[in-house]
Amino acid sequence: MDKVLLNFKGKMYKFSLNQNSILLNISGENSDKIDLIDNVISDFDVGLSSNEILIAYFSREQNIVLAHLKDDNKVIKKILYHYNDKSFFADNFRLIAFGETLHLFFIQHDLLSPKKLILKHFVLSNTFKANDVAIIYNSQVKPFYSVVSDKSGVLHLVYVTAENTQKIFYTTYLSGAWTLKTTISEAISLEYPNIAIDDKRNIHICWVEENIIKELKYRKKIDGGWPKGSWDKKITLSFSDAILWPCFNIVENAVWCTWIQQDTFYSAVSSDGGNSFCKPFKLAEKPSSYEFVKKVEESTEKFTFLNESGLDLPFTSVKDGASYDKDSYFTFYIKEVQEYLSALSKKKENLQKEKIHLERNLNQKSYEIALKNRNIEELKENLKKYYEEKTKYTSRIDNLNSVYNNVLLENEKLKKQIKDLQNKIIILNSKLNEKVENGTIDKIKSMIFRKPNEHL
Repeated sequence: MDKVLLNFKGKMYKFSLNQNSILLNISGENSDKIDLIDNVISDFDVGLSSNEILIAYFSREQNIVLAHLKDDNKVIKKILYHYNDKSFFADNFRLIAFGETLHLFFIQHDLLSPKKLILKHFVLSNTFKANDVAIIYNSQVKPFYSVVSDKSGVLHLVYVTAENTQKIFYTTYLSGAWTLKTTISEAISLEYPNIAIDDKRNIHICWVEENIIKELKYRKKIDGGWPKGSWDKKITLSFSDAILWPCFNIVENAVWCTWIQQDTFYSAVSSDGGNSFCKPFKLAEKPSSYEFVKKVEESTEKFTFLNESGLDLPFTSVKDGASYDKDSYFTFYIKEVQEYLSALSKKKENLQKEKIHLERNLNQKSYEIALKNRNIEELKENLKKYYEEKTKYTSRIDNLNSVYNNVLLENEKLKKQIKDLQNKIIILNSKLNEKVENGTIDKIKSMIFRKPNEHL
């Protein structure tokens, strides 16, 4: 929330969020707003526990903080959890106190996995306990969940997540554990889940659902061995492309469902505990004069529309004038039927345009595929030619390799022959030198040892 109104000890505390700061204004005192807490980078929530005002938020220092507001408007901060990894942050805070136990809900985000959000639940009593309630695979839907506590301290939760389609689930926190979830509805789009419990512990859920057109849906858990029970069928309360912030108010055992539609407040009322509703009617008040806030009192809290003076929409003043249709769940006005048909016609036109666009894309893709197929055939032909040329060149290379090997063999033979000839030449030279040397010696001997008369 970004606005909370709290009635405590005869004072009206107004909390609001402005530029990363939580501001406080106390009615009847100084009209100036007190800059209560700074460095806030999320929304916040305010609750009452043991006669203390508690504020939960996410700080710039990566902390889940629980702040205690003292009588002198001073704040004592307590860090519940610190994220070392700066890719994490938290928002969508919700505080619920029952007795000495405090429940804190929030959505944990991871910038590295932006579509995977985790609904966290901290339980603070004598011990600290942390639960991962659900994984929400849709960062576009806000608010993601709605939770309320009954008079026995049992928590009732509805939340929206996206898998193949969007689904809204219901579960309870009972005896320290979350029960198995129940599917309440499934559609292309689901928004604004809201849950309330009356004095008889009947569970009322409303939400905005879209398949072809947006509809405000309602469902109730009927009696049957509470808390097990069983769920009644869905009821359509209204339809429009602009339904915002549906919420419940239980007024004198009557269930009021109020929402904004086309810049106008509408309400549908059930006097039989949600079994049937009157047809929706307009309220005279203008949404521009009201804000959707959380209103906290010492024994109750609710989400509703309040004006600048902190007053609710005047539900009791129009209740007697509301006309009921108990024979059917919903009666259409003629004007609303015309709006519905007009909306359907626009939807049909949009679908036809989308169909034409898709057909054009399909034709374009088919043409591109045909071109790619033709290119593939050309590539196949080129590859075939390539492999044929490769085979030819491979054969030529083999022949050349064979010739080369033969040349190498011949070369080796020639080298051997040359070496043999060189050896023979050396031998012949040696013999020749030997003969020359022998002839020279013989001549010297003949000159020395010849007979004397040979000179005569």
